[in-house]
Amino acid sequence: MLETVRPIARNVKHWQSGDMCLRWTAAGMLEAETQFRRVIGHSELAKLALAIERDIAARRAADTLTSMRHTPTATSAPEVAASPA
Repeated sequence: MLETVRPIARNVKHWQSGDMCLRWTAAGMLEAETQFRRVIGHSELAKLALAIERDIAARRAADTLTSMRHTPTATSAPEVAASPA
């Protein structure tokens, strides 16, 4: 993209203000946009995002169940559990 913006910006002889810089940069980016390529499978990205979210939610649920099963139980003598070994 920068390779396309630089020649466009080189045409400017006197930068007058920040707005002018933004306009010329935007013009260069619009020119560069014509050279961008589409990502293969771009139409399926939404489905991929949903599948990943479902997988993460399922793993979190499984981790929660696992941690609930392995919680330590209270001992009958709390002073034994609190004493240093």
